[in-house]
Amino acid sequence: MPAAEMETKVLKELANYIGIGEIKVTVDNMKIVIEVGGKKTAGFVTSVLSLVRSQHQQPVGEGSTVLEQCLTHDWLTYFATQLFHCPSHEVLATCLRYINKELENREYLCGFCPTVADVVLFLALHPFVLSWSYMQKEQYLNISRWFSTMQNDKRLSLTYSSAQFSRTQLYHEGIKSH
Repeated sequence: MPAAEMETKVLKELANYIGIGEIKVTVDNMKIVIEVGGKKTAGFVTSVLSLVRSQHQQPVGEGSTVLEQCLTHDWLTYFATQLFHCPSHEVLATCLRYINKELENREYLCGFCPTVADVVLFLALHPFVLSWSYMQKEQYLNISRWFSTMQNDKRLSLTYSSAQFSRTQLYHEGIKSH
């Protein structure tokens, strides 16, 4: 999926998630532009932050500390410049390995509480994770754990189907016949 399409999809779904509803999304000079209530905002990261900041009661925010806010901005920039621009499966696998490694020692991208960066990544990865085999889910074990946690978010679970992460035991090892 081209980057502009992914950015448009994620921005529209994020607006719905945080309760804004319909937004107008266009591409102007290779830059994404959103319009909400007559106000235009250009650029993916700026648009995400504008949507989040426009809500008084935010389901998720930028983070509660300066470090979490910096990490949130860094992740959003990574998505816009790297993840959404993968020209091949190999490059996508490299991005996923990086994200998987970063999730190794924390529950969410920016620490121990979800931020808008987690929601954006969930929205971007959801259609892909649903189609992953168990082997792919095991290959990206930290992403799978994170995704499993994110799909339990009440707002996300209302709109998005759940991915299955456990295998049904098909046989029992250790049964001996006498």
